[in-house]
Parts: sequence; structure tokens; C-alpha cells
Amino acid sequence: MFTVHRVGAKLFYEIPVTELGNLYLMVNRIAAAQANQGFSGQNTGNMSVRWVRNGDKILLRSVSSAVRADTSKSISFAVAGANYEPIVAAFDIETWNPDSSAVVIDVTPLYTTDVSELSPRRMYQGRRIDPSRSMIESARAFPDNIEVRSTYTVEREAFPSTISVLMNFSMVRLPEVPMRPRIFDERVGYFSVGTVDFSAETHYADRQRFITRWRLEKKDPNAAISEPVKPITYWVDRGTPEWLVPYVVKGIEDWQPAFEQAGFRNGIVARIAPTEAEDPDWSHEDARYPTVRWVPSTIENAVGPHVNDPRSGEIITTSVYMYHNVMNLLKNWYFIQASANDISARNFPLPDSLMGELVRYVVAHEVGHTLGLPHNMKASASVPVDSLRSPTFTRKYGTTPSMMDYARNNYVAQPGDDVALMPIVSIYDKFSIEWGYTPFPQATSAEDEARFLEPITRRQDNEPMLRFGNPSQTDPTQLTESLGDDAVKATRYGMNNMRTIMGYLLDATTDGTNNYDLLGEMYNQVLAQRTRMINHVVVTVGGVVTHQKRSGQDGPLYLPVDRAKQKEALDYLLAEAFTTPTWLIREDILRLIEPSGTGTRLMNSQRSTLNSLLTDDRINRMAELGLYLPTDMMNDLRAGLFSELSGRSVTVDLYRRNLQRAFVDILGARLAAEGTSGETRALFRGNLRDLGRSIDSSIGRVRDDATRYHLEDLKAEIQKILDPS
Repeated sequence: MFTVHRVGAKLFYEIPVTELGNLYLMVNRIAAAQANQGFSGQNTGNMSVRWVRNGDKILLRSVSSAVRADTSKSISFAVAGANYEPIVAAFDIETWNPDSSAVVIDVTPLYTTDVSELSPRRMYQGRRIDPSRSMIESARAFPDNIEVRSTYTVEREAFPSTISVLMNFSMVRLPEVPMRPRIFDERVGYFSVGTVDFSAETHYADRQRFITRWRLEKKDPNAAISEPVKPITYWVDRGTPEWLVPYVVKGIEDWQPAFEQAGFRNGIVARIAPTEAEDPDWSHEDARYPTVRWVPSTIENAVGPHVNDPRSGEIITTSVYMYHNVMNLLKNWYFIQASANDISARNFPLPDSLMGELVRYVVAHEVGHTLGLPHNMKASASVPVDSLRSPTFTRKYGTTPSMMDYARNNYVAQPGDDVALMPIVSIYDKFSIEWGYTPFPQATSAEDEARFLEPITRRQDNEPMLRFGNPSQTDPTQLTESLGDDAVKATRYGMNNMRTIMGYLLDATTDGTNNYDLLGEMYNQVLAQRTRMINHVVVTVGGVVTHQKRSGQDGPLYLPVDRAKQKEALDYLLAEAFTTPTWLIREDILRLIEPSGTGTRLMNSQRSTLNSLLTDDRINRMAELGLYLPTDMMNDLRAGLFSELSGRSVTVDLYRRNLQRAFVDILGARLAAEGTSGETRALFRGNLRDLGRSIDSSIGRVRDDATRYHLEDLKAEIQKILDPS
């Protein structure tokens, strides 16, 4: 692309005149870092640039694609004048090559000083880059990219006061002719890039969005299924633990059936990165090689970002990062959600074969992101809860119709169901890849493709498992970590499994040689899973189901949950979330992991649930929808939380006292907060007055001091809230 020269410590670019003005993508990544100061492969920034000549200087200019116009139309002159390209750096022309076909510039300062677009100083909150301790380590030129590595030394006020980091800068030539973009459709999930087209034939600036995807072309355009001209190839990091490599390969190639549905055989393939002996020039940071990287980090996560051409959405390069301790997260998930059905998961460590399959699932999920797919939280809610107990259904579809859902493992299945317990690349994933990657050579433009895409999209009308939805706090069909179409029913099954797990938790986490740290960790996981499932039920109260549609499609986009379903959800919360969970208060476990604190943790969980249930947004939404009225909900809630007050002899235990205090505290805090709506203020004040009257009428039937003091304190708090003077 360019010729690069190393002369002592300096780096020179010999830039052909024919390359001036062309577009390049700068991709900045960490190649190596100090412990806990970043990780190899971490992306720190991207930008489109061009090299241009200005007299005796060469300028590196940043290029934005945020606005555009057809260059054949007069408005393009106005757009050009309003989109001036900032100068990132300027270089003197040192010399010309012998035939004057290329200029030579010294680019050393670009990669060793504090050029804000490239320097890691701001990432590390440093005060300066020390040029005496910053240097270029290597530079390599390839046909379509240049890879430069530099060590930067950052001085900081905080500890550590000095950080040295090895950065890799990829400069990739963008295609001379951009890939034909595919116009974003909110009904099908894709990441997207946006631009404003001022030359559109409308009376306003047209905001356009294009999906991000790889350029995939058929070798035989006339074949229904063809090998690609260039498959999407992922390279498996040579630092991956040997025993996991086959599972990583499977996680990548699990997407092959989806690409077959889009017309490509072997559209996505996995390769093992060569060793240094096999290819000393091969590098994970080389932008030509999409990779799955194994990161030696205690972070319990994995990520799959990608870099794209901002003009068209074409994905240029990507890396999946598998943090080593994601395996601990997978272990916890699987034990809590699936060990009731899989006895192999009741002993630690989990079998390598099981852990390998869990890693395979995460790799497939993150690869999906690098193909352009975001999370699809609606997928799992399209499945009837009882279908998750069906061996036939789950082996065909997994735990959810989409690998891109946060559906994890099958916590609905009951012991003996003999069902599949993990997600797989499923029906929605194949549909979305078909929608995004099927070529339409007969279409004349991106806009013309709509007539070919619409019949694919409209399959959603009659196939709920093909629908897409972003995470939501109001739609019970678009929740994270949920399963099935009925939160109450799914949670009942899940709670049955939690009780089963508590029966063998102690044996599963202690083997006579270890301490009780694992017991404490898994007990906390039981509490966390219980809270997650309860929160799914909360969203049903005042919930509104969304179905993305466009004009011409029948039915509403927003459909409130019916009253009976909302009432059922609240009744379940009163029965499960707001009663004392005696099955969790196991003295034989608790006294092995903590001296005290269980009451506080359970109170915090119940307080969190109450806070979620009693938001201003939910109260106003329920009042507007007019199905399960806020007054009815609050009457039912208050009666359930204070059911002891209606008994002939009034006694309130420790856990219920904590819950009742939380109710009064939350109402008081909302009344004191600025911005609380009038509807909510009136509702909460009225309920506090009613509660005060109930306390007055019941306090004579109290038989123990703790309950009497508690109710007297509540009455005093209510009076203070209602009359602060």
C-alpha cells in the first residue's frame, strides 16, 4: 500500500501520489499492557482518514460520514462546506522517490507523541506522554494495510504513576467502491451506522441507517447455494487453552447453517492461528485477521466488537475477546440454572466436556455480535413455557429461538424432563442472517432491495419466534435472563428448582478438603437467580407488549398486558417475593459462610423489588391504561404486605418487619423527591393514611413487644411523612 522505511529510530512513509485522497480506516488497539491496565487486542479507537498534499506538506485529515449528499446535486457544495475535515497531523515532505511518483514523510511523531486521536494518554488519565520513553517498535507494510507498533509511556498523577503500553495501529485501505449498503429495519436486529443525506428527494434531511455486515459474495451468483468468493474467516488465538480449541472452532462454525439459509456454503470458517515458527509475520493485531482471543483476565465476561466502513456498514475487521474467568461465570450460571436436571453439574469442577460446551455457547454468541447482530431479548418470550420441558422442542430450538438472547440455561425444565439445557444457533438467528446476507443481484439499489426483503421480514407476522426486541423495562416479552412466554409460570418452575438445589448445595460445594468460599459463592448465586426471576414477574404489572411493525401491517405496536395477568403477577409477588423465604434461611449453611447478615440481604432484595414495582412511570402508565388501576394494585399490595394486621393476634416476624419498613420508607422517599407526579403523590399519601388507620385498629391485638415497637415506629414515621412540621 505504502512503502515503509526504518532509518534508525525514525519511521518514513513513501506514499504513492495515487494513494493521496483515498480513504483509510485507522484501528487502534493494545498489543500488550501491564497487569490490570488493559489487555492485548483491546480496541482504543477508530477513525476514517485520508492523506492529502498541501503545498510542501502532507496532511492527515479525519473524515466524517455523518452527513452526505449526491455529488451530482448542487447541495453537495453546501454539505462539503459544512463538513470541513480536521487536520490530525501535518508532515513536511522530506523528499520524493526517484521518479516523483511518491512523497516521503517522517511519521515518527504520529506514533510516539501525544496525538490525541492515537495516544493512550486520555485512556489512562495521564498528564503527559514521555517522548524519551516512547518509541516505534516495528512497522510492516501489506497490500491493503500497514501495521505499526509503538511503546508509549504515560505519566500520571494516580498510582501507578508510570504506565508503558504497546499499541498497534492498523491503517486499512477502505474499498474504492463501497459495498452496497443494506438499509436498517427495526423489525430485524442489526447494529447500524447512520448518516444524514441532504440530497434525498424529501423536504427534510433524510436520516439513513445501514446495517453492519461482512461483504459476502457468491462464487456462482446463479446458484441457490454457493461457496463465497471470500469466506468470513476467524483465527483462533494460539494462546487459547489447548483443550478448549475444538470448542472455540465449533462455536464459530455453528453459524454455518445460518449462512446456508442465506445462500452460502462455508460462509464462515475457523482457522487455527499459526505459531511463530510457522509464520513469524502473522499477528493477532493485523487487521486482515479476524480473531477469537483468549485474554488472561479475572473479568467474568466476553465481548465481540467489530470495526466497519462508516460509508456502507461493511465490517472490516473484528476480534472476539474471551476473558479467562468467563468460565467461572459459566460454572455459576449452569449450576444454578441447570444442575437440578444435570447431575454431572452437582460436583466441582465441572467436567471439561461440559465446560467446553459452555465456552462454545459463549463463543457463538460473541461471534454473532461480530456478524452484526445485537441482543434479541424478545426471542425467548415467543416460546410457551411448557415447550421448555419438551425434549423434542428443546433439542430442535435450544432454550430460545436466538443465540443472541440472554436466555442462558434451561431453568424451567424439571428433574426428569430429559431436555436440552443450553442455547444454540436457532431459528431466529438463521432468519436474521438470511435477511442481512442474502444477495439480491436483481436489485438496482439499496432502496430497491426493500421489495425483496419485505417478504422475508413479514414471515414474522405468523411466526413469533422470528421477532426481534431490544432489552426493555416495560415489556415482559423483552427481558434479560428470562425464559418462556409467562413470567409467573416460568418463575414457579424456576423456584421449584431453587428449592431442589438448596437440598444438595452443601454437599455439592464441600468435599472435606476445601473451605466454605464456594458454598458462600453458590448460595449468593441462588439469591441472585431468585431475584432475577422475581424481577421478571414485576415487569408484568403495568406491562406493555411491543411488536415492531410498519404501516400496512395490521394491529397495534403496543398492547397492554391484560388485567387478570397483571393481578396474577402481583398475587405471585405477595406469595413468593414478599413472604419470608424460610427455605433460604438454612442455619446449617448460613453459619458456615457468615456470622450474620442474611436478614439484611433478604431485606435488600425485597426493597429492590418494591422499588421496581412502585416507580412513578409504572403508576402513571397503569393509570393511563386503565386496566389494573394503581388504586387496586396498591390496595392489594398493602393488604398483602400487612396481612398480619387483620389477624386476631398480631405478630410480625423480623423479615416481615424489615419488609414493612421498606414499604413505608419507599413511599416517604417518593413523596419527598422532586418530580414525583401528582398521580403518584395522591396514591401514596392515601395509602399511608389508610395504613396508619389499620395500625391504630390492630395495635390493641399485639401480643409481643417487638411487634408493638415496630408498629408504633411505623405510625410515627407515617405521621412525620404526612406532616413534616
